[in-house]
Amino acid sequence: MNGTLADKLLGKRRVHLDTQAVIYFILQNPTYVPIVRPIFEMINGGQLSGISSYVTLLEVMVHPIRENRPDLARSYRDVLLQADNFTLFPLDQVIAEEGASIRARYGFGTPDAVQLATAVHRGADVYVTNDHRLKRFRQVEVLVIDDFLSGNGGTQAGRASAT
Repeated sequence: MNGTLADKLLGKRRVHLDTQAVIYFILQNPTYVPIVRPIFEMINGGQLSGISSYVTLLEVMVHPIRENRPDLARSYRDVLLQADNFTLFPLDQVIAEEGASIRARYGFGTPDAVQLATAVHRGADVYVTNDHRLKRFRQVEVLVIDDFLSGNGGTQAGRASAT
């Protein structure tokens, strides 16, 4: 794939970040932070609005709680709840019903279905994930982080564990 993930976001107004992008950024994952950091910089700089579902908060908190890492839990909360130009949205009736439709149509699990329904109903132009399976979803443009690794050519199907 040509260009960077940030290049693909130029001209977009709203990006939905899946859980992996947040984890890569907070943990400064050496493989992925060069790809996702510019997204967070664009959001912080006001060139882009970032959104996600409260499912992301739930998913990122599991590991810090399990490992008794309140410092890491606080970092996740701060990024998700206090960052400028970034909003988490709750699960409501509209999202639940659309999520059920997505689950039925695509066979995705509940967390992915809720995230995608949130992206659609909250006006995301693009959905950033590292789950190649979600590329089948057509209601919003899905960009897979692994597709932007140097020399990858979009062949890896990695999914980082959020829990």
